[in-house]
Amino acid sequence: MIKNADSCLIGNVYISGPITGVENWQDNFLAAEKELMELTGSFFIVNPATLAKNLEDFFAKIEKTPDYTDYMRKDIKELSSCNAICMLPGWKRSKGARLEYRIAKILNMRILEYQPER
Repeated sequence: MIKNADSCLIGNVYISGPITGVENWQDNFLAAEKELMELTGSFFIVNPATLAKNLEDFFAKIEKTPDYTDYMRKDIKELSSCNAICMLPGWKRSKGARLEYRIAKILNMRILEYQPER
């Protein structure tokens, strides 16, 4: 379930949540993306799982490995182009997600919350 999505979404929606130290974190992001796709509106979903894969592919071509700051720079750049952010459970325990939340607040983005069905 997506909380605070009571009307039509327009623009880009960025998914934010804990990654570091979370096993199978990609599954959480994909589940939220699937739920977001069921909402009404004209919007594009920006999923850090996809961004991470693209960044890793790029770095592999130059025989390097991205570090935390590489991921965050890419994520923040993409976040800044969004109109809304969807926060995943546990985001308050994530340094990166807390930063993304603060950026979203400063940029007056709509704040959504993903709550998986139990």
